[in-house]
This record gives sequence, structure tokens and C-alpha cells, in this order.
Amino acid sequence: MKEQIIMRILIVSKCPTHPTNAGNRRWILAQTEILRELGNEIYFLYIDERPLRSSPADSIIDYEATKKYWRDHFFYLRISKVEKFYFNVMKQVNMHFRGGYQSCDVNYPHRLTGLVNNLNTRYKFDICIVNYYYLTKLFKQISIPKKVLFTHDCIAYKDLAVGEKTMTIDANNEAKALQRSPYIFALQDVEMHYFEILSPLSKVYNIYSKYIYHPSMILGNHNMVFLSGSNDYNINGLRWFLKEIFTLIKQHFTDAQCIVGGAICTKIVNDNLPDGVKLIGYVDSPKLLYDMGDVAINPTYQGTGLKIKTFEAISYDKVTMVHPHSMKGVFDKDHSPLYSSANPQEWLDFLIKLWETKEIFIEDIKKSNKEYMKKMNEFIVSEYKRFLND
Repeated sequence: MKEQIIMRILIVSKCPTHPTNAGNRRWILAQTEILRELGNEIYFLYIDERPLRSSPADSIIDYEATKKYWRDHFFYLRISKVEKFYFNVMKQVNMHFRGGYQSCDVNYPHRLTGLVNNLNTRYKFDICIVNYYYLTKLFKQISIPKKVLFTHDCIAYKDLAVGEKTMTIDANNEAKALQRSPYIFALQDVEMHYFEILSPLSKVYNIYSKYIYHPSMILGNHNMVFLSGSNDYNINGLRWFLKEIFTLIKQHFTDAQCIVGGAICTKIVNDNLPDGVKLIGYVDSPKLLYDMGDVAINPTYQGTGLKIKTFEAISYDKVTMVHPHSMKGVFDKDHSPLYSSANPQEWLDFLIKLWETKEIFIEDIKKSNKEYMKKMNEFIVSEYKRFLND
């Protein structure tokens, strides 16, 4: 086996790592921890691009928390309001003249190239990882040997994929960004195969995101839990579940509860919610919510990218029930411990079997959860090792 060489790695991102309260922040931090555990030295360049009408307090919290974590391995680039205004104007111009689609370079920071080159002169980086397609212009202008795009998502034609107008790019621009990147990190297998087609000369790795397994006891109640941010796709999914499935469950299990946590609560608090729905709002730790029931749901039926709540629920050792959309691209789908259906009656039938057989059925699923998370995490680490040794 090829001997592991210790690398000095620069991660470049407009997304901070802390507070780690969003999926993309979690992915970057998980990647950092794996690469560090493999013996590498990791540095982080945070590009602070604030909306023109943002809360300064939130941005300051992000900056201070991220800087505190990275300490002397932290670098910073602040986007001025003038440049941010320019980005916004150019996005609208691009969309007008490109049939609703942007250029992949429309919000590339003008000072980024010079800063990275200056840092590289001092630190002699072996690897540069940029987050999202819109930073790949950097690769044309730096001499760091290994250049990696961490995609986070498939962006081209996202408006068509989710069925609504959103800022996106076309396949030509996604291909342009990908083909600048000798190495590509994809978060799921479906996207990996797509990227291999758009950029056939790049080496693509399927890294998912590593999760810590949290074993849990069987509670024996009739609660279902859902922890989510305020993303529109998650809101739509929860509303579908409550209308089509939960009302049916309540007819059979009158004590059933759907306990919802996270920022999504602020978006549905004024809905005409069915009896048995409990909104608990923000939680300090996901474990607080997952400890309230044996069953976790992910009813999201729209969107792209990694199915965060699907993996998270398994990692907290829950019986996990999802809409089929929320299985797309998951690790080793055919052997995952997930129940999937778009049919409300099938959800109820599964819960009847689960709750009436109780410990026997649930214990089997928990064993599968543990085995699945171990297998997935081992695969993820092996992908990073394969990349480092390439």
C-alpha cells in the first residue's frame, strides 16, 4: 500500500464552519475533522459575503465563532458592500440575457486570487479545496498542486428539478466549473455519476458526510419526530405528511404525536395544525428531540443534494421513515435501514406492525442502524484516503 503523505490543505469557503447549525457548515467541518484525523494540517479561508440587508449581529457571530475554532489557521476576506452590490446587479443581468441562468463566475471575489497566491507563497499548500462551483475560477490562477471542488450539490437546472424559480446555472456553466477542477468531491452517488459525465477528465470521489452513531433506548411511545430548518422544501414535505399521513395515523393511534423541532416551527406555527402536533422550536442539541420518540420522519419530496435528515435520524438510532425522494443518492440504498413510501396507507401499515410488535421489530432496525453507519463512515474515510494517495 502506498505510504500516506502528510498534506498542508487550504479550504476556501463563503460558508463559515461555526456555529455549525446548517448542513453545508456541518459537511465542511466533518471533512476538516476527517482530513485532520488522517494526519493533515488544515487551514481555512473564510470569505465573508454578507447580504446588503443582513443582521450585523449574525455575521459577527459567524465570524467570531469560526475564527475561534480555527485560531492561527484562520484567514479572512471581507466582501465590500460595493462588490456585493455589483454581484447582485450582474446576477440579474446574467439571468436576463441567459434565459434565466447565471454565469458560474458571476460572484467570484476580485481579491481572492491575490490573497490565495500570497498565502501560498508563505505556507506552500499541497491541496486547495474550494466550496461550490462559483469559486473554481481560482484554479486558473494558482499553482497549488492539487485543486479540489467540493460541490455540495448539483446546481444546473435546479429550477426545473424543484419546480420553482430559483437562482441557478445551466449545464454548460456547471461543466465549465467542474472541468477546471482536477478533483471533485460529490456528496452522493447520483451526483457523482453526473459529474463524471460533465467532467470526464476529473477524478470524482463520493464522500457523503460522516456521522457519529448515537445508540438509543426503546421508548415504546407513539411519537414521531422531525428536526428541520426553515427550508421551503422541508416545509412542503412536513405539510404533506401532516395532511395526508398524520391524520390517518391519528385515527388508529389516538395518542400519536408528531414532535417538530428547529427553525421550521416558526414557519408553520400559524398553520391549522392537526391535533397531536407539538412544536418545540429551537433545540440546543438534536439529541433532545430524537430522545422523544422511537420514530423519525423525513417527508421531504423536493430539492437536491444530500439527504441530511435521513442520515441524521439513522445516526441517532431511530426507526426512520421517509418519502422516496429522501432516499435518492443515499449510501448503499438497497441495504439501508430505511422505510420508504409515498402512500399514506403504507405508512400506517408499517407503524401498526412496528408499534404492535414493539421491541422485536425495533431492535432489529437498531442493529441495522449501527451496522449501516459503521459501513458508511468506513467508506467515507476510504474515499479520502484514496484521494490523498492519488
